[in-house]
Amino acid sequence: MTTTIDTNLGELISNFYEHFLKLYGDEELASVATAAVINDLLGQAMAPSHEAAA
Repeated sequence: MTTTIDTNLGELISNFYEHFLKLYGDEELASVATAAVINDLLGQAMAPSHEAAA
């Protein structure tokens, strides 16, 4: 069973930023952490799956 959530990229970025800001208490660190997570997620979404390659 797959669960889907209807959100957009802006909301996702905002939510991650708020989370990291609360976690670290530093705007710059929250910004860097948010960028890293979003880049990782986008990279995973764009990478070919192992199943598709088989």
